[in-house]
Amino acid sequence: MIKFPCLLKNLAGIVFALSVVAPVFEASASTKVIYISPQGVDNIDSGSVNQPFRTISAAIANHPQEGTIFQLADGSYSRTTGENFPILLPKGTILRGNPSTNGNNVIINGGGRFVSPTFASQNIAIVAAHNSRIEGITLTNNNPRGYGLWLESSRNVAIANNNFTRNTHDGIFLTGNANAYIGNNVFAGNTGSGISALGTSTGEIRDNRFENTGFGLSIGQQSQVVLVNNNVLRNIDGIVISNTAQPILRGNVIADNQRNGLVVLTGTNGSPRPDLGTISSVGNNTFRNNREFDINNATTIPIAAVGNQVTASRVKGALDYRAATTTSNSIISNRPATPAAPLATVPAPNNVAANPPATLFIPAPPANNKPLPSSVVSPNGNSTAIVIEREYAKPNTSRPAVAALPPTALDPSTGKAFQYRVVVANPSNSITQRVRTIVPDAFRLLRSGRYVLQVGAYSDRPTADSLVSKLAQSGLRAEIIPFR
Repeated sequence: MIKFPCLLKNLAGIVFALSVVAPVFEASASTKVIYISPQGVDNIDSGSVNQPFRTISAAIANHPQEGTIFQLADGSYSRTTGENFPILLPKGTILRGNPSTNGNNVIINGGGRFVSPTFASQNIAIVAAHNSRIEGITLTNNNPRGYGLWLESSRNVAIANNNFTRNTHDGIFLTGNANAYIGNNVFAGNTGSGISALGTSTGEIRDNRFENTGFGLSIGQQSQVVLVNNNVLRNIDGIVISNTAQPILRGNVIADNQRNGLVVLTGTNGSPRPDLGTISSVGNNTFRNNREFDINNATTIPIAAVGNQVTASRVKGALDYRAATTTSNSIISNRPATPAAPLATVPAPNNVAANPPATLFIPAPPANNKPLPSSVVSPNGNSTAIVIEREYAKPNTSRPAVAALPPTALDPSTGKAFQYRVVVANPSNSITQRVRTIVPDAFRLLRSGRYVLQVGAYSDRPTADSLVSKLAQSGLRAEIIPFR
């Protein structure tokens, strides 16, 4: 028996569990449910509860109309079952598994090549269009440099009650002017970040759990996302903010991360201005037990931080405990107000009065701390400080820069730490094109002050040697350098 969770009994009165906080579709006579199961058959007349499609890809190809609900039965959807990746979710449609279990038994696993206008060629599982919704699935892309869900300037996307797990890069990636509500999801075991928000992306990231991943969230470029009531626990770094991003943080718990709870990085074109709380809207964020610092502000600009629970001795850099108004243009959605917290919840250092000055600079205690994630300056002078290994390119920029993977990154094919990079030194445009006919995902990388074209990264030397030999057969000279 095929099990379809959360079936709609009354299509004329669709109401989602999160309709108060997330975009929903207007019900109409044209609304239809298309059923999909790994035990189904991809025929043109499939899609009923008794004769479901086998693949999401075929269901979408046959029923791309707005308002369509693609209802997934329990099971695994992958290339083995016939899926074509990336799955392109059409405008105004819903991809639904089992929201009541966060999609524990509805697993989409895989990825395929997608050419992003802002970030070049990437390996992605699902690309979502405007006004779409994804709920009740588990999404994994364990291909090299694999992303789960990608929003390329997609607007009014709702992503709720899902699991994003074991993606070799990010669970969700927002770029361009993407706008999304991301609520009540679990991000666990992702190598890169749970969520990356870049470009001029906006939206609300609420009530999610980020755990045991590279960075819980990476927020850069000019993003102005709002983070509310999230738990960011046991990652390498909790939240990394860079470039000129202006996120707002309210009511989050950021704890037990291996290095820093919150990192704010300086850039060449300006500094981020995160809002952790103001006099008119206190932060209510809780920072505790992060191994190096709870807050590490590497810029010279004080961070607005009124009404948070944080130990002053665990803060590095300047905080503004009396910021009057937000520095961001982002607007927190019209929700029930977060309970206010008095200024006393921000402990002052021993030599500072309990009512601290407007700006308090807390120097770092002497320690042999690991280096912060560092900004990377591209050849055209643009700073890109998100510290995940990927191509960085603004529109019409032909020479992207990249940063390094977290030091604990694993080779997904072996489960062991990366040890070797295969690179081509001083790549011209013609050499780059030749290399990419063999390895389409090759990308530029700054190593030891020089730009190289990374062709592969491996945990074992024989596999790296094999790729060098393959390139040599095509007249391309590659070399092996240490991964770190």
